Amino acid sequence: MPEHGAHRELKEEVKDRFLDKLSPSMVRSKLFWASVERLSRSRLNRPQWKADRVSLAHFLRNTRDAYLKRAPVVWTNLLVPSELVIGLGCIPFYPEMAAAAVAAAGLAPRFIDRAIEIGFSSDGCSYHRCLLGCAIEGFLPEPDLLISLNYPCDSAPLSFGYAAGLFNAEQVIIDIPMPGRPSSRALLAAQLEEVAMKMAGLSGLKEEEMMRGLAESIELSNQALGYLCKVEELRKRDDCMLDGKDAMGNISVLSGCLGSQAGAEFYRLLLHELEERGSVGEDSKRLMWMHLKPWYSQAIFDVLDRHGVRVVCEEYTHSCWEAMDAGDPFNSLAAKVGNHFLVGPLERRASHLVRLADNYRVDGAIHYNHWGCRQSCGGAVHIKRELRRRGIPTLLLDGDCVDHREYQEGQISTRLEAFLESLN
Repeated sequence: MPEHGAHRELKEEVKDRFLDKLSPSMVRSKLFWASVERLSRSRLNRPQWKADRVSLAHFLRNTRDAYLKRAPVVWTNLLVPSELVIGLGCIPFYPEMAAAAVAAAGLAPRFIDRAIEIGFSSDGCSYHRCLLGCAIEGFLPEPDLLISLNYPCDSAPLSFGYAAGLFNAEQVIIDIPMPGRPSSRALLAAQLEEVAMKMAGLSGLKEEEMMRGLAESIELSNQALGYLCKVEELRKRDDCMLDGKDAMGNISVLSGCLGSQAGAEFYRLLLHELEERGSVGEDSKRLMWMHLKPWYSQAIFDVLDRHGVRVVCEEYTHSCWEAMDAGDPFNSLAAKVGNHFLVGPLERRASHLVRLADNYRVDGAIHYNHWGCRQSCGGAVHIKRELRRRGIPTLLLDGDCVDHREYQEGQISTRLEAFLESLN
């Protein structure tokens, strides 16, 4: 799980103990996972927020179970609804998140270079070059099934296709129809039902058990959504102390925890603590962060802190769907996926970001242009133009989320300092 302002001492201790000895056999060892879980419960793990303990425990347990093959393992990408996988008794594994964790540990260049050695282009997304290098060297859990969507980008279907051959596993690509057409939701729901039957077969579930599992998963997801919406309302206030540099890592919870007890508990605890804690911030400049962040460095956020600037909202950590009907899981999940702002033309994403900026009363916005991400970088100039029409200054920062060798700290800091000065 990507680091997000918590677990830093724990991460360093895990690196000191295991990094030099790390091997494919080690990550499949019960002793290794027992040691990591024991460390996570020790005083070394002092998270910024109590909810972070819940998410860390969930992802450690899920990752352990995936490596130890305690249930069918399903590789998924960002927009595949975790409710679908969890509700059917499978373990969702997100290789893109694994790449972020590898980057945070400082290991990404090794695996990126391995992928390039066997022929993958250096122009491709480093998340996927990293995960492919990890897969080739045997560091990722073997999938029983690989599910990817054709949004938000083409990288996952392509890299998952290579991995499917590597592991001799079936790949399913869910083709989300263009939004706005009368039959779009029904077509997507039918595809979700088809892939659900495949996962039920892997888990040995009968149809009645499958529907019951999905209903339970959706109920838990609805609970999490209710808490999340209240968290979002609190974050609009000047005295909310949850900063985006910490909240950005919650994309892992939003993508991989919903449908589980841990997902509902995470947002319940976060809401409770936000209601209890506060830090007056009326004088702080308010920023919106778009796309993701470099997982290997906090330098950008150190600059923001020095200027007394706070990230009050992030593009990928907010709800953009309605509560679902547990009795109609496939249509409900199709609505959740199909209505996502990353699905369809760029104008949908731009409109969503403009609304977000208005709702959170931001003074400026930063778009982190991750090298190799055609979907995000390709729309950055249009989004900047739309935000500036609303009077919101916007900075485009070029870098890489995973490969620190593509991160020009001096240049980025200079441009960021100048942008922050201009806000004053």
